[in-house]
Amino acid sequence: MRHIYILIFICFTPGAFSQFYAKEVGVRGGYTSAISFRVNLEEALSYEAQMSYRGEGLIFNLIRQQHHDLGMDRLGNWKFIYGFGPHAGFYMTDRYRIFFREIYFGSKIFTPVIGFDGYAALEYQLADLPASFGVDYHPFMEISLRQVFGINLWDFGVYMKYRF
Repeated sequence: MRHIYILIFICFTPGAFSQFYAKEVGVRGGYTSAISFRVNLEEALSYEAQMSYRGEGLIFNLIRQQHHDLGMDRLGNWKFIYGFGPHAGFYMTDRYRIFFREIYFGSKIFTPVIGFDGYAALEYQLADLPASFGVDYHPFMEISLRQVFGINLWDFGVYMKYRF
């Protein structure tokens, strides 16, 4: 009977200590500052919604992300995350730029924007606390009235997220 108890203890103990956090909320600092909300559907798949502030306007992003474990140490787990997704929003601007030429208006006007984002991050998830920290690369291209077609390849940032 004692062997059965030991076998049951060995089989069910690892499941009691493993935790899968379905949601995360965080902040990002960089060229594009953002508040983010991530829903982890599986260990390797998630969707992240971001509300960011850029160019005196708001941008809403939805990014599909893939996660790959890079390794684990005593304190936490390293992950490489990559993905892509669309964004939409608006700017408030007083200039229009096309082909290296700028036209200035008298006052700021509302300018809608749509675009597509890429995403790559190196994230460290703490083992004992429901928190993660990371560095990300978030290039984007967009179409707007402010600039007919724009590309930014230099949007790097740091972030912190709370998992629950």
